[in-house]
Amino acid sequence: MDRKILDKILADVKKINPYITYLNDESLSTVHEWVDTGSMLLNAIISGSLYGGVPSGRITLFAGPSMTGKSFIMQQILRNAQKMGKIPVIIDSETAIDSRGAERFGIDTSQAIYVPTTTALEARNIINNILTNAIEQKQEGKFIVCIDSIGNLDSEMQINRMEKNSTSADMGSFAKDVKSLLKTCVRVGGRARCPIIMTNHIFEDPAAMFTKLVKDQPGGKAVWFLPSVIVQMARSDAKTEDTKEAGTVGGKKISGAILKFLTAKNRFVKPLLTGEAYLSFSNGLHKYYGLTELAKNLGVIQQSGPSYSLLDGTKLGYESKWINDKEIWEQHILPKIEERIQQEWKYSEYKEDDDIVSKELENDDTTLENEDLNNE
Repeated sequence: MDRKILDKILADVKKINPYITYLNDESLSTVHEWVDTGSMLLNAIISGSLYGGVPSGRITLFAGPSMTGKSFIMQQILRNAQKMGKIPVIIDSETAIDSRGAERFGIDTSQAIYVPTTTALEARNIINNILTNAIEQKQEGKFIVCIDSIGNLDSEMQINRMEKNSTSADMGSFAKDVKSLLKTCVRVGGRARCPIIMTNHIFEDPAAMFTKLVKDQPGGKAVWFLPSVIVQMARSDAKTEDTKEAGTVGGKKISGAILKFLTAKNRFVKPLLTGEAYLSFSNGLHKYYGLTELAKNLGVIQQSGPSYSLLDGTKLGYESKWINDKEIWEQHILPKIEERIQQEWKYSEYKEDDDIVSKELENDDTTLENEDLNNE
């Protein structure tokens, strides 16, 4: 079609929807910015870049049991967003985020909006009001919204029933309210170019015969199909030297926690990527932790016993000797990791000679042949 004719068609349709444009232009689906999580490994498995993080204009959901670092990661992101000039809007349903704790993370609490919230629809209305006003005032990209947490919000119906001393159970109204909240976040968050972070709990099923890799969450199906990224979290304690200090666990001093990540869903790079981050109780989140294993798996460094070396033969030694060496990381390892993940983690176009598909079809054919022989 002639471009002038197409331009005229678009000009007419823009009267209905001013956001209509060509896909290669600055469309709402384009991610304009990424906000650093504080962990380069976590940045990578979310965005496909060590220097990325959580996306603007999209929902990123961190899900996991209690004490797995969800709120910690969220506040790390808020601090880094403030450094970019963004105003945090904190929707707190757990009454768990206080000013002193936030200040210890480096958040300027005088430039953060705090919203204690009870219901999903109340959160929806507040987010819609703030971001709609931001759009009207031409302040796109100036806010970041976080909800801590989805699972502790309630439905309007349940609140009304409590006020009437009713004991009737919720019959799906919570899931409907959460769906409305998330749909609003997708719509207005995209137009305001606002990163939206949410935390949620997960359900374990002790009666299941096999443990599921991807866990269930409260809030209905919307918590799965509306976020662009879902990071499932777990943790283990990092023990150090033997000690006789009072209050230690099993005679071992607990120096911090190993936070474990699984991208249960990702629209930017391949999903089901895993990694770890080290949270020191004294020094905070370690920037490079988890990258050694990634670099080894990508063929960027080599391991011989407990010692490491670069591909050109340059010896690095034990990991403890260079894990904090900024020069080694930034000059020799990070650029090569970045190059490899750009190649290996992105979604690729379909190839007609795909060997994996061919092998799967061959296996299916063999199964059918065997079934035919058995039937005969």
